[in-house]
Amino acid sequence: MIRCFVTDCSPLEDTAVYDRAYALLSDTRKGKADFYRFPKDRMLSITAGLFLRLIEESYGAVTEDGNGKLRCQGIEFNLSHSGHYVTFAVSDDPVGIDIEAIGHNRDIAKRVMDPQEYADFMDTVGEKDREEVFARMWTAKESYMKALGLGFRLPPESFRVLYGYDIRSPDGSMTISEPKSLEGFRISVCGKGDYSIHTVAVEELMDTSSFEDIL
Repeated sequence: MIRCFVTDCSPLEDTAVYDRAYALLSDTRKGKADFYRFPKDRMLSITAGLFLRLIEESYGAVTEDGNGKLRCQGIEFNLSHSGHYVTFAVSDDPVGIDIEAIGHNRDIAKRVMDPQEYADFMDTVGEKDREEVFARMWTAKESYMKALGLGFRLPPESFRVLYGYDIRSPDGSMTISEPKSLEGFRISVCGKGDYSIHTVAVEELMDTSSFEDIL
């Protein structure tokens, strides 16, 4: 089972909530949040840090492998953020998750699709649907790249996931699923088995020390 979580980081605009969340982070995660210039990026980093805190509380230390992927012994996990949302996925098997805002991204389509995929995209997807379908395709590719632990070391234009309006995994051992998305966003999760998705508030992340408590 893949367990997915979505959190709106907007409550961190309140200074008291921000300070309380920040205080819960390790010095390393505080440093990562402090690195960002803009408040929104700091809030996203803190929210991601709260999820990682739960990983460490529940399963042990988080480390980074040679490809830059965060890992923890005994559990697989991945995170993504866009706008003011952070998504997080945990599983017993390799997993990747991605969230993207819809709109004004289609100009990169030709660079991130394989040639036949791009041709079919232009031929079969109606003009009014292209931004949303592109967001679906892009999150699907990123979730797959992240599930493999390769990120952009696997060029997105080197494989195909989009067939007309349908999304399919290029690897038969994994499935790309599309949880019900937030308005204006698309989410894809790639892994093995079924998935569940839960909305969890920043305050809930601060008030618990176990993933079981937020299910």
